[in-house]
Amino acid sequence: MPFNRKFPFVPAEKGFYIIRGPRQVGKTCWLKTILAHYASTEECFYLSCEEIQDYRELGILLRSIRTCAVILLDEVNFVEGWDRAVKHFIDSGYAGILCVTGSHAYDLEKGADLMPGRFGGGGEFYLLPMVFEEFCEMREQARWHTRNKFQELVSYLQTGGFPTAVASAGERGVPSSKTKQTYLRWLKGDAKKLGKDPEKLSEILIQIYRGMQNPMSYQTLAKKTSIGSPNTVIDYIRLLESSFALRTLYQVDLDSGSNKFRSDKKFYFTDPLIYWIAFDLANKREKDKNLEPVAEMVANEHLARKFSRFGYFRNKQGEIDFISAKHWCLEIKWSLAATNLSKSFVQAIIPQKIVWTQQNFLEEWPMG
Repeated sequence: MPFNRKFPFVPAEKGFYIIRGPRQVGKTCWLKTILAHYASTEECFYLSCEEIQDYRELGILLRSIRTCAVILLDEVNFVEGWDRAVKHFIDSGYAGILCVTGSHAYDLEKGADLMPGRFGGGGEFYLLPMVFEEFCEMREQARWHTRNKFQELVSYLQTGGFPTAVASAGERGVPSSKTKQTYLRWLKGDAKKLGKDPEKLSEILIQIYRGMQNPMSYQTLAKKTSIGSPNTVIDYIRLLESSFALRTLYQVDLDSGSNKFRSDKKFYFTDPLIYWIAFDLANKREKDKNLEPVAEMVANEHLARKFSRFGYFRNKQGEIDFISAKHWCLEIKWSLAATNLSKSFVQAIIPQKIVWTQQNFLEEWPMG
């Protein structure tokens, strides 16, 4: 790699650590950084768990290595009932550093919920694709030619923040088709392991790409795919969410600030790489020059990393892209100037109103 991503920390205290994040984002490298830190002074054990069948096999393994001060289990979520083995192992007296990773949030969260009070000095942590700021730092670390901010931003919108995608794009910032194909294989493979149809997953990706900026219902997605059933669509949406590939944005009630869960939703991919994968699946032969959907998607992800509660708003006067009721609202205009603002945004009575254009994208942030 032409750069070294800075991982949040190396565990210093004994305890149980869960690291969540998508495939190809660097979780394995983080574990091996921990391994390198301790290997010269402590007895350590590292294993990728994709070939472990169930909790019984994992339990036997853990008992055989209980003398190790540091145990690192990669992709533990593919072990059926992994939490049962880990819970029993901790309850039986293990007092070292136990760190597990997984690329499915739901399975890891479910397992963690069954082990309250067992974290010790550990806890739950996330490793996600790079945001734009880290993307620029990695390009600088690689000693690639520094361009102006807008050029770097366009490169980020075309490449995304997965380390392998950034590395393969290189100094020119040209995304690699091989990287996209690899990530798609991972996504489809994980879906198959979880009992889902990879081709139906592809259909969902295409429809989300096509309707990126527009609110949609589960019924609409069902009608536009061969899936047919809204309940089955929900299962695939949850799969993408738990794989850190998708975020769902809900409409906000301006009076109460609560989400309108029954209203149409907006679906955003979490990284530009996934957007361009869906773009290719839709059989687009020429690169779409309109980057506004990608910019809006990137804005949603960056906001989601900073704020726990926000949504969108729509009425007869138009739509507000992002809003935190009674606090702030934000519009995305991928142009040099803020034009064609909706009446809803212009007439909104709210403390802070911001428009991100090509001139100030990701610069002026809403207040907390």
